[in-house]
Amino acid sequence: MWDTPDALRNLRVELNRIQHLGLKLFPARQSLLELRLQTDLEQWMKDADTLPESRLSEWLSLGSSLPLSGLEDLGSDAFRAWLDSQRWAIGQQIETTLSRVYLKALQSGRVGAAGLIRVHAEELGIQLNAAHLALPVPGNGQFANNVKFEHQDAQQQLQRVLQLARATPQLVLLSGRHDGGNRELVQQMVAQSDWQVIQMQAVVTAELQQATFLHQLMRVLPPDSQSAAWELLTGPSNVGENLIRVWTLVAASGLPLVIAIYDLHLLTPFLLDSLRFAMDLPISLTLVLSTSTLVGEGVMQDALSSFDRSRLHQVEVPPLAVHEVMEAVREQQGPLSADQLRAYATRIVQQSDGWDLHARTLIGSELSLKGVHSALPDLVKNTLLSELSRLGIPLRHTLAYLAMVYDPLDQEVASALLGQGADEVLAEAVGQNLLVTAAPEETVLMPGLVYQASDIADGLGFTSESLRVALVGTLSSLERRKIRGVLANYFAPINLDLAKYYANRAGLTDLVTPLLNHAQEQTFPASTRASVSASTSISAWVKTEVDSPVISSGHAFRKERRTGNGYRIALEQAQLQILRSGMYGRPPLLRLVWPSVPAGHWHMVARLDVHRGAPIWGGSMWPYALGVRAGDGARMIFAGEATGEYLEQGIIHTPGPPVPFGTWFSLNGTGEAGSLEVSVRMLDVALTIAEFRWSTLVILPAEKSTVVLVNKLNEQNYAY
Repeated sequence: MWDTPDALRNLRVELNRIQHLGLKLFPARQSLLELRLQTDLEQWMKDADTLPESRLSEWLSLGSSLPLSGLEDLGSDAFRAWLDSQRWAIGQQIETTLSRVYLKALQSGRVGAAGLIRVHAEELGIQLNAAHLALPVPGNGQFANNVKFEHQDAQQQLQRVLQLARATPQLVLLSGRHDGGNRELVQQMVAQSDWQVIQMQAVVTAELQQATFLHQLMRVLPPDSQSAAWELLTGPSNVGENLIRVWTLVAASGLPLVIAIYDLHLLTPFLLDSLRFAMDLPISLTLVLSTSTLVGEGVMQDALSSFDRSRLHQVEVPPLAVHEVMEAVREQQGPLSADQLRAYATRIVQQSDGWDLHARTLIGSELSLKGVHSALPDLVKNTLLSELSRLGIPLRHTLAYLAMVYDPLDQEVASALLGQGADEVLAEAVGQNLLVTAAPEETVLMPGLVYQASDIADGLGFTSESLRVALVGTLSSLERRKIRGVLANYFAPINLDLAKYYANRAGLTDLVTPLLNHAQEQTFPASTRASVSASTSISAWVKTEVDSPVISSGHAFRKERRTGNGYRIALEQAQLQILRSGMYGRPPLLRLVWPSVPAGHWHMVARLDVHRGAPIWGGSMWPYALGVRAGDGARMIFAGEATGEYLEQGIIHTPGPPVPFGTWFSLNGTGEAGSLEVSVRMLDVALTIAEFRWSTLVILPAEKSTVVLVNKLNEQNYAY
């Protein structure tokens, strides 16, 4: 297959050289040109039938590279055509083997193994033949994909795009967590219609992206067009010419087509050229680009700036709403009361950060109704780490060191762990949207959910607790002990409580004893104690037997804002939710501020489904799940750890009456005039406020005008 008459002679010469190396590779008395050796592919397929789960990651890594790589520039056109056909055949064998192992894992209920195989297949652009089956849920034996999340707002936006695409091609930038939930969303978009859908993973190599597209296209093309697609797939490769021929084939088919590409980190020149060409075709076409949430939309938006803005649509798949989870699991959770169902769904949303994949792994598991934080599921951890694979192992390992810090990161602590390269690592992590500004106090302006990260705060935090935990899990126990020792010594002179925590976890008894002695010498500063005043500016009393608030049918919306410290503030069904998932660190203060209110009586209906403070911090910063303050008066706090009044940052904090857990309660009281503030300082929290009235003003439930305002703010891309 080479363009030279000497090819056969050269092959014989090379085979004889191998034979004379004395490696004993060839059977005696057999023609070298008829030699049949076992390949690594055959061994890989054979191992699949007896593979223990402990070797799964190693086995998957052997199937990650491009088959027959390095041969692209050798030989003639005939050889390259043969190479393409061989790669296609090998790809089919890999797909069949992965599908078999995936199905076996599903049937045996091994959720983590099945999820790891699915993520690996998506990275290779492989559609598993067992993908129509769902992931099994631990605890009840059912399949997690039986739980469907509707994402109605995103569905409606996509349906409007489809209507426009009937006349001229449209381009959608789909943001949000990019696991199988987005694939389901696109599949639901075309359900019960004549639209055909092609879904594939993004790859950097133009030839592989085109080959993946052709393989997927052959599934939907009419029979008389499949031979032309096969010819493009196996014939001589010229990317520029083939781009024209591929899209001409699509146009000739007359199919209304949705093409979705997932996990885009960048738009390659080939992909940009392909999009521009497709957008000018006179066909019914919807192109969907789904970015990784660890990258953000900025890169995509810059690359698409030259496209027709009237045909470019940004659709965000928001985090899961509590009412969505309640509807999805209502039939599966057995005899739960209304309060229990609400608490269960709220804890799913709080712990999963509203991420479909994480939520599914929690649904049906033994999730505690007492609000205890569950360990990070293996499937979620592996998916998060796979998203970071493009960063390379050295950078990921360095980030894992930083993930051991249970306080906002700054340049000093990063330098203590990483040395001189700390600045570069922090800059790279911020640029990749893995670290964000995390100030010790954050303010959100209500009712519009307006939040702007502080320009003067120098602290950084990971974008999610799940990401931090996944990174820490990549370190060995020896590495973790070593890092804790470094951090204990670093924090000893500046943060005694945290230093003691690290020293205890590292088993550093020689360091713990001096730290304890130093702590006993210190007393709580007298200036922080507040004397009880008879003229306290705010008061409250609690009622525990409260009926569930009635939600009108016109309030089926959810709009959410996330702060740098991981607080999620949402208006859902006209109610206010405050959620946070963070097991360690100093509890940051969140303040929600409304414009001025008059003095008078106030009334609130709320519920608390998760609250976890910060035991390692002692009394230096008291956590609480709800604080209410008006004007310049005291702040009344509920579900806190303080037992008496105290002064912090010049504000008197007055513990209110105890509130119940996991059920609706009402608070009533009086307060003075001025700006109105609701605050939270917790590591883990899920607080819902259904009604809030101050004097003659209705703060909650949110009015329709508030919903319009929040939508407008989201469209204007306020800081998120």
